[in-house]
Amino acid sequence: MFTKTKRRVLFYLAILIFLLLLFPVILYSLGYGIGSDFKLHKTGGVFIKTSEAGAVVIIDKKTKKTSLLANSTLIKNLLPGTYQTTVEKDGFWRWTKTLMILPEIVANRSVLLVPKNAEIKILGTTTPALEIKKPKFPGVKKFWVIPKTDDFLILGDDGGFYKNKDIFDVIGQWSTTTFKILKSKKNSFFDENFSRIIYWDEENIDSYWISDLDKIPEWERNSTTNPERGLHILSASPIRDVKFYPDWPDYLLVASGDAIYVVEMERTGGQNISPIYKGKAPKIISAEAGQLILLDNGNNYFEISLPR
Repeated sequence: MFTKTKRRVLFYLAILIFLLLLFPVILYSLGYGIGSDFKLHKTGGVFIKTSEAGAVVIIDKKTKKTSLLANSTLIKNLLPGTYQTTVEKDGFWRWTKTLMILPEIVANRSVLLVPKNAEIKILGTTTPALEIKKPKFPGVKKFWVIPKTDDFLILGDDGGFYKNKDIFDVIGQWSTTTFKILKSKKNSFFDENFSRIIYWDEENIDSYWISDLDKIPEWERNSTTNPERGLHILSASPIRDVKFYPDWPDYLLVASGDAIYVVEMERTGGQNISPIYKGKAPKIISAEAGQLILLDNGNNYFEISLPR
């Protein structure tokens, strides 16, 4: 039989146990976690936006699916450190990357899932009727399309640059490095946000950021105080063609060997490269939102459905 004193002791003991159990919950809700060193640490998180609803995101034994409306998910309360992150869905190539989680910071990644068997439509041997942007000025040999406009950047015969017919100061607008890239590199183009130049040859793909540094993607920053503008994207051989992937600024379409690949620009933590078409020396004709037109083996044209 419990005496009054024993009942009082049990009551206070129950309160103590309750508080001990509640303490980690309170810490968790405040964004703290207990590390392997048994010390308190501020936690961080990962926000993943994907091209597909219902994709499974796995990080630190935590599993969540991307939402049906926003195709995204947030995983919170991760202790600082490196985490292998996986995004997968049946019928698509798996996306994996090692992410660094910092305290009180949410890492953001845009994940383009590439189908293993993309929808293909045979267009035949007749060249498709496509709108190809070209300057309407005679004698233009080298030019760049200015994205989302009807304007062109043109390299004149005099070695100067022009925006349509008007003189354009590339060095003053951007930098000497930009001037040298545009003038010396055989293959280059602006991304669709007019933020970077992609330039490439048969073995390498590189990028140079021309927009404001405060707009540079989080993953591209070497540090918060001095992010680098230059970026090496890929070394491969032979590279035949490169286009930006429509509406996904962190990805490229690359024709190499007997395939066309979707190439993630970020190399840190593991670069994701997935084939979207395999044939015989396919050539990219055009890449628009949701649609890739290619020429295979110099004979047949195909239309490939691109994930949005």
